[in-house]
Amino acid sequence: MRIAFTSCFCTQVFKQQPVWDEIAAENPDVLVLLGDSIYLDVGGQYNSLGVQNLSEMEFAQHAHDRYKELLAQKQFRALVQRPSLTTYAIWDDHDFLWNDACGADAMKSPVQRPLIYPSRAVFAAYRQALSRRLGSRSFPSAPPPWDANTPPPGYSMVALGANVFLHLSDGRSFRKGRGKKAMLGMEQLDAMQAQMAAAPVGATHLVASGSVFDANSGESWLNCVPEYERMQGLAKVHNILILSGDIHDNNLASYSLDGGRNLFEATASGAAVKTAVVFGALQRNFGMLNIDDSKVEIRLSKSGATQYSGTIDRVAWK
Repeated sequence: MRIAFTSCFCTQVFKQQPVWDEIAAENPDVLVLLGDSIYLDVGGQYNSLGVQNLSEMEFAQHAHDRYKELLAQKQFRALVQRPSLTTYAIWDDHDFLWNDACGADAMKSPVQRPLIYPSRAVFAAYRQALSRRLGSRSFPSAPPPWDANTPPPGYSMVALGANVFLHLSDGRSFRKGRGKKAMLGMEQLDAMQAQMAAAPVGATHLVASGSVFDANSGESWLNCVPEYERMQGLAKVHNILILSGDIHDNNLASYSLDGGRNLFEATASGAAVKTAVVFGALQRNFGMLNIDDSKVEIRLSKSGATQYSGTIDRVAWK
């Protein structure tokens, strides 16, 4: 099983996106998009303040236009239309509302809350289009309907086969940035724990996260201690590899836990952006997992060259 993963790509910065050709050359079975598929708050009038001042309909149309532009991007389209490829996506702040947006906080704002519902609806349409490999009419010609009952993406799990499970998290809908902080919220982690417990012993669990796990950043799991410790607790029982994005760079990390257990993280970020989205060095980053019965091989590519690589023993998980 070959799994490609990446995050952070912006058609406003890169009209041509050769990273998708590079991923296609790896012939993956699965593609995992780890957030910031679009940048709602980049370009012209669409900075964070400008997006916040849009009406519900204006915001819905803006989000729809951004996804439509991405889905029409030639290299991206050619990749996700492959009959042999299955694509999964989660969202992060720039897909959700704007930079560093926290859903639990935004829901309390009479200005921000109305924009969340069309955001959910258009993201769901994007996911649907990917699942249908951009088949005819898979993405609507206009923003889909929404109301206060439009659900968030939430948490879901996919059995990929070969005793490998992909956990798709929602790191924006329930995030709290003020007061008592939250990353996913304990309900998502409860659901994840239940799914891991129901899986066969020794299964490999890939956790898709928009944010990195352990970094001195307000956008990392480390900034939310209860959930940071909860994930470590899960890793003391289950074989977990976190796939993360957000930082416009790659990283490969191993965290030693009590009892000799390990939690692993592979970060691939900056598929088609610059270091600071529109400023800095050009990025062309992605990751590849090659999984067989005995091992997980990890390779992280940066601008056409291998930046990091490593192997995890699936039995010993080290």
